[in-house]
Amino acid sequence: MNIQTFYLGSLMTNSYLVWDENKEAYLFDCGGDSLEKVEDFIKNKGLNLKYMILTHGHGDHIAGLNKIKELFPNVEVYIGEEDKDFLFKSELNLMPYITGGDFYYSGSYKTVKEGDHIGKFIVVDTPGHTIGSKCFYAPEDKILISGDTMFRRSFGRYDLPTSSGDMMYHSLNKLCTLPEDTKVYSGHSEPTTIGEEKAFLRMQGIVK
Repeated sequence: MNIQTFYLGSLMTNSYLVWDENKEAYLFDCGGDSLEKVEDFIKNKGLNLKYMILTHGHGDHIAGLNKIKELFPNVEVYIGEEDKDFLFKSELNLMPYITGGDFYYSGSYKTVKEGDHIGKFIVVDTPGHTIGSKCFYAPEDKILISGDTMFRRSFGRYDLPTSSGDMMYHSLNKLCTLPEDTKVYSGHSEPTTIGEEKAFLRMQGIVK
């Protein structure tokens, strides 16, 4: 599969456009509504944007949702079952702290849980940063979209509403069971691999 990174929103969140040989496309996270480059890229490549997938419900990952639905009305929006309220509650999505304003999603969506499939990706439950944080694993291509769970040489904070340090450490251990050559694409860092992060987390005493 092919991957193009866009930096969206006030926190320059990584948004990943992924597409296959059939030009069926997935957009992972959408942190802002200045989407001209995303729209132009999709149209110029002749892609069919079928899936809008959210790793979790924080504002810097969902703020462009209403605009995406306006531009691509047929796109299907997916979010973790436990994070669905983040789409409508500012005290959870933290938009007042990110932009000074509120955010409410006005469109349709579907919820996902461990083991669900979205196209070529498998849903992996990774609570910690939020209660409903998910990662998305494409085993054939050895790609993991990790959101704010696993970063390059770091991991997500767990001092926010619904966060949990214990859950975060459990989720990191879970991800480290994936093949070590799996390429990891996170919400706020450069790409890495499971093997590199497993070695880092082992040095931190987080994984065995």
